Amino acid sequence: MKRLLLSICICCMSLGLFSQIQIEILPTDLQYTLQADLSDEYSEPIAHSWVINKSNQAIKLRWLIEVPSTGCSSEWKYKICDKNACYASNVTSNVVVGGQPNVPVLLAPGDTTIIDLHINPRFVAGCCSPTIHFSEVTDANNQIDLGSATYEVCISNLSSVNEKQVLAIRAYPNPSTGLFSITENPLVKKIVVFNLLGRQVRSFEHTNGKRYDISGAPDGLYLVSMQDANGEVLKTVRITKQDLRP
Repeated sequence: MKRLLLSICICCMSLGLFSQIQIEILPTDLQYTLQADLSDEYSEPIAHSWVINKSNQAIKLRWLIEVPSTGCSSEWKYKICDKNACYASNVTSNVVVGGQPNVPVLLAPGDTTIIDLHINPRFVAGCCSPTIHFSEVTDANNQIDLGSATYEVCISNLSSVNEKQVLAIRAYPNPSTGLFSITENPLVKKIVVFNLLGRQVRSFEHTNGKRYDISGAPDGLYLVSMQDANGEVLKTVRITKQDLRP
């Protein structure tokens, strides 16, 4: 009887531990209207998102992408980037049970990872609603469901010369030790840098050829938002700040 009671207590404690696992998916509205140069075979618009570990314990995060069998172009290719890697379009999960890859995203309490959905439309405009399922990896064969997120994505062709100029904007070098520039563009008037929690880190007035300094910020991933004269966001790109000193 004592052994039975002990087993029940351990089971209840385990369930209590698992019940504390919680993630937050940002943004809360996963609707994306994206534009792409549909004449370019390699055009790849991105639906940016983030997952935050809201638990008081570390988790091993698994994601699995599911694309509806109907209503989506068969030409579209999808790939996911998390903080570990950007995976090829034939990889549907970062943890394949009994196979490869087997790279769960390790998140300490409060940690964040990007979960960016890259779409290569392959010359075809349209809409699709892929779902990413999240779970906690407990061992090689078992996961605990943590919920899912459905991305409502529509992609259309670029409609003006200005939009093609925006598509060409890049931040470089990337990774950067703290100083970066962007490719010359007459539309960009302001640069705003955010961390992955959406907090503003730096803000700069833009002139062509200028270098921007975020060397005082911690190493990690940042979002560089490029704005026009009206404060409208033209484009947002990711940049990695990495101190290369030993």
